Amino acid sequence: MQLRYVKIIAEKYDIDLQDIHVKIERDESLLGIMYTGVANRNYKGKGRIHLLPNAFVSEEELARTIYHEKIHLEQFTMYGYENVINDRDRYEDMVDELESRFWKERKNNEMD
Repeated sequence: MQLRYVKIIAEKYDIDLQDIHVKIERDESLLGIMYTGVANRNYKGKGRIHLLPNAFVSEEELARTIYHEKIHLEQFTMYGYENVINDRDRYEDMVDELESRFWKERKNNEMD
């Protein structure tokens, strides 16, 4: 669970982390929850992604989590933080669909 590894995975899967602050949450008590990440809209003028311990169970999970939370940050910018939070289910469904497409495209590219 190191930032260096997060950056390697982001680069490998072509996920741009420019203007995004990444925080790795190392609290082992977080292993018991189902989430792998959280996005915050503003941290020192940047978006912030918190990566929870479960994000590090595999390379795939980490890549998908980074991408997923990055899309949430983009939603906050495009639609407004309050709109996204107030209609969380709708926006989460959108991100889940984009994440699935992202991963499918990456896996297809590996097979080519």
